[in-house]
Amino acid sequence: MTAITTPIMAGEASGTSSDRDSKRPGRRKSTPADFLRKVRGSVCFQAVFFVLFSLLEFIALELFFKVPVWDFSLEIILKNVLIIAFFNLFLMGLFHAIRLPLMISAALFTLLGIANYFVISFRGYGIVFLDLYAVSTAAGVAGGYHYQVEQYFIGALSLNAFLFGMCFLLPKRRHAYRHPKYMLVSLLGMAASVFFFFWIDSDTVFFKDVSHLTWDHNIGMKNYGYVLYFCSNGGMATVEKPQGYSVEKVDRILSRYEQKDNTAKHTKSPNLIMVMNESFADLSVLGRVSTNREVLSFYNSLTENTIKGYAESSVYGGYTANSEFEFLTGCTKAFLPGNPYLQYLDDYVPSLVTNLKKQGGYKEAVAVHPYYPSGYNRNRVYPLLGFDRFLSLEDFENNKPVRKFVGDLENYQKIEELYEQKEQGSSLCVFNVTMQNHNPYDDVAYKFENPVSVTNFSTTASVNQYLSLLKMSDDALRQLITYFQDVEEPTIIVFFGDHQPHLPDGFYKEVMGAVPDLFTREQTMQKYLVPFLIWANYDIPEQDVGKVSLNYLSSLMLQAAGLQMSNYNRYLLDLHDKLPSVSANGFYDTEGELHDYGEEDGNTEYKRLLEEYEMVQYHYLFDGKNRLEKHFMKINF
Repeated sequence: MTAITTPIMAGEASGTSSDRDSKRPGRRKSTPADFLRKVRGSVCFQAVFFVLFSLLEFIALELFFKVPVWDFSLEIILKNVLIIAFFNLFLMGLFHAIRLPLMISAALFTLLGIANYFVISFRGYGIVFLDLYAVSTAAGVAGGYHYQVEQYFIGALSLNAFLFGMCFLLPKRRHAYRHPKYMLVSLLGMAASVFFFFWIDSDTVFFKDVSHLTWDHNIGMKNYGYVLYFCSNGGMATVEKPQGYSVEKVDRILSRYEQKDNTAKHTKSPNLIMVMNESFADLSVLGRVSTNREVLSFYNSLTENTIKGYAESSVYGGYTANSEFEFLTGCTKAFLPGNPYLQYLDDYVPSLVTNLKKQGGYKEAVAVHPYYPSGYNRNRVYPLLGFDRFLSLEDFENNKPVRKFVGDLENYQKIEELYEQKEQGSSLCVFNVTMQNHNPYDDVAYKFENPVSVTNFSTTASVNQYLSLLKMSDDALRQLITYFQDVEEPTIIVFFGDHQPHLPDGFYKEVMGAVPDLFTREQTMQKYLVPFLIWANYDIPEQDVGKVSLNYLSSLMLQAAGLQMSNYNRYLLDLHDKLPSVSANGFYDTEGELHDYGEEDGNTEYKRLLEEYEMVQYHYLFDGKNRLEKHFMKINF
């Protein structure tokens, strides 16, 4: 800690001269002001101030998360404070001072806490490292929220203001950067900080059991402290080549699924409509929720020529693009941190869309999302996945907005319009990401024709608004399917939710008996289930497939539609038979048992299957120069 304060101590040299002069005859005696200056310039005072300041910064930051410091163990407190302290040490070396850097630090951590407080209010967990890739997308929707200020927020701001004011007790910088002795001390402080962060990034002890807690960011932040979890999350932002990976191994894996006869069952490819509905969920998977009118009456009534089940999403409350990525590519977020649309897709990737265009009947693939086209880089990514057109917000008249978004009914009418305008003899291929049910659910000005309210317990208006939106989605789905039920051409509609909505803690307490922070692992997993269906306007075998993860859903759709499949698709279907659900939150075996990745006592067969999947996925996404296109049905576009 001496390295922190030495340049400041030296800066008080003039003060020591004054002390000597005060002992000479005729000189004034030391005053309280002289004593204060001496204390302020002392090594001990500045060291204690620095440590206490870093500790209080940690306490103030956690108040934004509504977590008091006594909820943490001493080890967790120490690790969080160390990260903050070395960050502050780097600033001190950079500015060659102590007062200004700590004031900057206080301001930065205040802004970070405020941002987290409001992000938590609409998403359920704070900012993680990988959110930095999606700042513009988040800003696009954040403006529509209404926020409430609580006592924790006020307490955190007050403590930060106190810290900022306390910085004025510290002396100002007295030495210029050109002074070699003190410049060396500053450089040593910065070097120590850099070394510390490199060490914790490569060390397996500092972040022990933290990096693996990806299934619920909220729990991770509240159990381990924000800065510790944030840095841990940042260490997972890169994708490394799997151990033992080789192109030859991937070739052997996928070649097992080679089929010489790969003809489709149809003389004409069916119209294919794929709808990922924003925040579409069946809350009955959480517990009993009684309402004044049935919310999903039409969805629940569909049985004929319908395949149904629950899809396990890798995300909750947000990150919509991650769900569509899993569906369109067959990849799982289990091996991918962050958001692939923002981080990994910068060149052509064979996808479900390119496979469909290979069928011959789909001359054009259209993506539809009635919001800003730049969100999650969709306007850049969709062409790389094989889409020919992208209809976004500017392509909708939006005459009757639902709150501030394009409603599902208008959305589906656009799909019907695409069908009526398609080239004769071709088949419709459209992938639609809806927007109607996007949070927040606090628009008190909007009036529903058929409002829904919970009847078996008291809840907030936001829960009732969400259920009312869900009822509108169900009604719109009825209109879409009724329309295509009457067309003569064979048509398949695939419909699924991207993730469950984030609802108030009180709702979960009523339905599940506990607030999310106290959920068991099994309870938490219930928050990732979303309903899906595959419906046809012609005869297909009805089936309830139970649970499936989103990375398998497109292959199941191809199978149900009788369309051509790549070796990769057949591989995924076989993997689904052995591991029915593989997501970022864990995987389920055929017995329905939940497993964590990296289980020390795990089944060796499961370990082998997952290692193979990771190799195949790495080859597919990151080894484009050596990608074996024969396994993925490459087309030129």
